[in-house]
Amino acid sequence: MLRMGATVVAMELAAGLVAYGYFDWPVLVIGVPVIVLTLIALLVVRASEAPRRILQEHRASRWDPNAALPGGLMSGFFEVSKQRPRP
Repeated sequence: MLRMGATVVAMELAAGLVAYGYFDWPVLVIGVPVIVLTLIALLVVRASEAPRRILQEHRASRWDPNAALPGGLMSGFFEVSKQRPRP
């Protein structure tokens, strides 16, 4: 994710420099906000990766019986209770 974002920003900067060489300063009116918005979008995606990864790990372990936490709504329901012998 980091390399792809760096590649996109580098291509935008290169395109901006080429356009600046041909069209001079008016390119900066559009080019700079586009680069800033791209950086903001990359930061938002980067910030949303950690919760998404945690959710994906949780979903993956949901059906793993070894990773399941003991207890729950029906825990103990099907267990036979110990009865005392009658005197």
